[in-house]
Amino acid sequence: MTVIEPHSGIERRQSPASTVMVARQPIFDRAHSLHGYELLYRGDQLDHAEVHDGEYATAHVVTAALMDIGLDRLVAQDTAYINVTHDFLVSGAALTLPPERVVLEILEDVVVDDALVRSVRELALMGYRLALDDFVLAPRWQPLIEWTTIIKLDVLALGSEEVARHVEHLAPLGVKLLAEKVETHGQYKALLELGCDYFQGYFFARPNIITGSRLPANRLATLRLLSTLHDPSTTIEQVTDLVAQDPGLSYRLMRFINSAAVGLPKRVTSVHRAVVYIGLDAVKRWVSLTAIARADDKHAELLLLTLTRARMTEQLCALLPDHDAGTAFTIGLFSTLDAFMDQPLADVLGQLPLSAEATAALLRGEGRYGRALRCVIAYERGQWESAREAASDLPLERLAALYPDAVQWAHGAMFAAL
Repeated sequence: MTVIEPHSGIERRQSPASTVMVARQPIFDRAHSLHGYELLYRGDQLDHAEVHDGEYATAHVVTAALMDIGLDRLVAQDTAYINVTHDFLVSGAALTLPPERVVLEILEDVVVDDALVRSVRELALMGYRLALDDFVLAPRWQPLIEWTTIIKLDVLALGSEEVARHVEHLAPLGVKLLAEKVETHGQYKALLELGCDYFQGYFFARPNIITGSRLPANRLATLRLLSTLHDPSTTIEQVTDLVAQDPGLSYRLMRFINSAAVGLPKRVTSVHRAVVYIGLDAVKRWVSLTAIARADDKHAELLLLTLTRARMTEQLCALLPDHDAGTAFTIGLFSTLDAFMDQPLADVLGQLPLSAEATAALLRGEGRYGRALRCVIAYERGQWESAREAASDLPLERLAALYPDAVQWAHGAMFAAL
């Protein structure tokens, strides 16, 4: 069964959207008050994680937390504990996360080398809180302990005697101690008496699954972005153009930049402003992370139509006074998000804090941008009278020239890197 959405004009198949899953397990303080949640990777297995690639698992959780589900939904105003790898820390990818919202859990199997120690020190000085996961006393951890805020002790793996020895050794260092895998009331009471600060385990709660929808990123655009971003001569304008060529990347960037985690005083309503605001370095980290965790592509025909529509809407609005080219392009680009997401357009747009004007244009075809979008969609369908009605204050005669140019631009945007 198929549905024609009146807003997008795109046939949308009623099939499940690409689903992203993250498990979260609460962490409590000594007063049994909620301190935060550890966010855990989940693939196809809902009750446990089979992690074969730590880099992928970290990217999966981070992109879900920042873009697909959102930190606000996952942890509200509490702290998110996220497992991180050596490469995630050394590459600078950790800088995609807001320091006041997260604790970076350094996995127990990381290689402690000079690059890691340097990265951990820099992150700590920037205000990031770091934890050592599944900690066992060993000389190799010494260079990291002074920059660590929290040390996690696996009480099942260590046993009661070793836990007591670890607490005795670590307590004078001024770090917070988090006892994990606490399974009984007796363990909890004993750990309280030892002086542990935080607690996590089945005695309190099992992990529960939070799901969201992941918008696929176009692979070609992502690869082009990665290669271009690593070119020292790349300008911010070139990056903006490349991001704008992919609806998936654009959507996730807009959702992230306007999230509470970023905390901007004013909403960002165009891809151009979003890229300019976060800057080249942040875009590089963000796109690299997205590339690791990307899902499958949508059909090339849909992407081509979307880019054509975005370009034509932009060009048509350029003929109007007091227009904003970035907003016009973004409206055209996002007009097919229902087809990309396999969800009603209103539901998808509800996750983006677009301006009232942009939302009215996309959902109801209202305003100058809405009329331009309705005109473009009608022109796509060959509905000339509808296009003429929508373009009552637009130079309709220019459409015949604009549309072929938009198609040519869209083809170039998609296939220039082939």
